[in-house]
Amino acid sequence: MKKQNFLTMALIVAILGLASCGSNYKAKKANLSTQEDSLNYALGLAISEELRMNALQNDSSEKTIAALVEKIEKVYSDENTDQVYKTGFQIGNMMKEQNKVGLIGDSTLKFNQDLFKKGLVKGINGDTTGMTGAEAMVYFQNTMQKIQNEKMLKSAPAPAPADTIKK
Repeated sequence: MKKQNFLTMALIVAILGLASCGSNYKAKKANLSTQEDSLNYALGLAISEELRMNALQNDSSEKTIAALVEKIEKVYSDENTDQVYKTGFQIGNMMKEQNKVGLIGDSTLKFNQDLFKKGLVKGINGDTTGMTGAEAMVYFQNTMQKIQNEKMLKSAPAPAPADTIKK
């Protein structure tokens, strides 16, 4: 969820920078006169790296970039201030991403939209039968950490046999 929040924040900052670019999507010289200017510019560059590695991985043509910038500007300029709408939009996008890349980016773990939504609705309704939201978070984090540790151990090179180690 932290990654989703970072990406959302990053897209918002990218939108701010892109909105000033007009309809020309070529790079323009930036005037960085303050530390705040530099931080904003650096964040935009950092986000662009994430976009190039993910959203634009297979197609970074000018047409695709123009379409992405257009969508970003549309969302940024949307005057809908309804927090429920914005939250639903973010969660919907997160669900699409989970479905595409696997649960929390792990392609070996399939995202199940139905179970996710059932858990989401149960938690929103305050139903703590079985486990609370906080307990679910601890379970999720601990289990994901265990899965990642097991994968790391499987991919680690085998230790050298004891009789080959020089003393």
